[in-house]
Amino acid sequence: MSVGLAFAGGAWAAGGTADVPASVAEGKDFGCGAKGQKACPMQGWMKTVMQSATTSGDGAKIASALEYVAAKPPPGMPKWVAISKDGAEKAKKGDIDGAKASCKTCHDLYKAEYKAKLRDAAF
Repeated sequence: MSVGLAFAGGAWAAGGTADVPASVAEGKDFGCGAKGQKACPMQGWMKTVMQSATTSGDGAKIASALEYVAAKPPPGMPKWVAISKDGAEKAKKGDIDGAKASCKTCHDLYKAEYKAKLRDAAF
């Protein structure tokens, strides 16, 4: 049984394959991010910088990391900046759970699409 992917509402979803970019439909090898490969640029940054900041619970570090993310919006992801800035403001006020929730919101909206299209892009 195979499951296709389709772009729907800002995220990839199970379904048809009509709107899938050729690179995804063909199973493009990005050369990073898969088991046994080096981390992709954003993936590596997230694992070192963002994960360290959120694990520490340090609002200033989380805010700084989210401000960095806000300054690097990918094309076609219009809520990226607002979500990141909202999380940074929450982190500055000590609302660590709220800041982490902004991360989840962004991941829910954009992670699959980013991985499918931009995972090898500089970050």
